[in-house]
Amino acid sequence: MGRQGDGSSVQSIAVEALKDGPSPFVVVHVPHASTEIPAKYGKSIILSQKQLWREQCRMTDAFCDELYDAPEFPVRIVAEYSRFVCDVERFRDDRLEPRAKFGQGLMYTRTTFGKRLRLPDDELREEILREVYDPHHERLTAAVENALERYGKCLVVDGHSFPSSTIAKPLGILTRPDFDIGTDSYHTPDGLRDALCEKIKELGYSVKVNTPFSGAITPMKFYQKDKRVSSIMIETNRRLYMNSSDMTKSAGFEKTRQAVHAIMRCAVDYCKLLNNTL
Repeated sequence: MGRQGDGSSVQSIAVEALKDGPSPFVVVHVPHASTEIPAKYGKSIILSQKQLWREQCRMTDAFCDELYDAPEFPVRIVAEYSRFVCDVERFRDDRLEPRAKFGQGLMYTRTTFGKRLRLPDDELREEILREVYDPHHERLTAAVENALERYGKCLVVDGHSFPSSTIAKPLGILTRPDFDIGTDSYHTPDGLRDALCEKIKELGYSVKVNTPFSGAITPMKFYQKDKRVSSIMIETNRRLYMNSSDMTKSAGFEKTRQAVHAIMRCAVDYCKLLNNTL
């Protein structure tokens, strides 16, 4: 599932439009778009409703289930519940998860600013693992297995968004790019990364690689084991499509959605052309 840096060799493959209908070897993963927190999973949260809402505004990848809904890619694994129930992109074992030491493993106990978010509850953690985390990863793994079985390859597109700025002392507010492409050293071909960066620039946007966030999800069954599984993370700056203060769409939503779809198609086009050159 890991989060790694870039590889070192660069593949050069011209990406052209390949219009041949749906691409079922693609699995679109959207883990952080939901705000739903069922009472039984949120019972140990100690923030007030107002405090929780503010934290959700900061942390939710709002509307990413719509941003990454290009119709050519019908296989989509979208997390049903908020990341404040559990973060399905964290490692199952907190000993392997770098964010766990900050209280943000798969079951958050601290807010963005380190305030206590929920009380420890081992029984609830096991319930969430059993009912939420494990079923989500079973669906993701099954979708990748199906693509490999039928097509001999799979591309996982990991869809996220990020806040427009961050406070970093002593530098103050740092402006972030329009898009961030996250990569994995094993599962992301350099040519795929480069093709997406070029496409984003062609569309008139700014882009960085693994900044402000890095990595691209791969199911643990295949992680660092199977090169037939490629993965890429596409992160969209929220300033392009929404009002972060109240989690509402802005006038730029549809334009941004179409740009995201174009970036997704570019990733698929690259993978098709790469496969044809092998």
